[in-house]
Amino acid sequence: MLFAVLSILVFVGFAVWLWFNAPDQAPSHSGANGQPDDWSQKGEVMAWLVPLGVGIPALLSIRQIYEKLPIGLVNVPHKDYWLKRGERDYLFDCLMEFMRITAGACALLFTLSLAQTLKVGISRSWPEALLFLPTGVFLVVVAIAMWNLLRQLKPDGRDERNPKPQTEPEQ
Repeated sequence: MLFAVLSILVFVGFAVWLWFNAPDQAPSHSGANGQPDDWSQKGEVMAWLVPLGVGIPALLSIRQIYEKLPIGLVNVPHKDYWLKRGERDYLFDCLMEFMRITAGACALLFTLSLAQTLKVGISRSWPEALLFLPTGVFLVVVAIAMWNLLRQLKPDGRDERNPKPQTEPEQ
C-alpha cells in the first residue's frame, strides 16, 4: 500500500509543480511520431489527466471493491484451490499486493505523461531515455508483481504462513 500511496503523492506533487511552471497552452495529444498535434489550455489537460492519474491507482488499491465482487469475476490463478482450503483472505492478500504494486506503477506512468507534457510545453531538452525508460520500468515492475502473484498462489503444498509441505494423511 505504501508504494501506491507514495506514487500517487509523487504524481500529485508533479502535477502541482507543472501547474505553476507550464505555459497556458499545453500539448493535449501527440501523434505516432511523438510530436504534439493538438494543443489545449493547461487547465483542460490537467482536468482529465489529474483525475485519471489519481483515480485509477486509487481504485486499483481499494480491497473492498474486489472482495465485494462475485467471486466468479475474480480471475486469479488457482483461485479454486485457495477457496477450497478456506484461504479466501490469503487469496485476497496476494491479489491486493499485486494490485497495489500495479497501482503505484500506473501513478508513476501518469507522472511520465505529465513529464512529456512539461517537456514540450516549456521546451525543456530532456534525454529521450528519460521519457522512455519509465515505460520499460513500468512493464518490468508489473511483470515482477505478476510473477510474485503466481509464485504466492502456486498450489505446491505449502503457503507463506505454513512453510512445511502439506501431506496427505496415511490410511
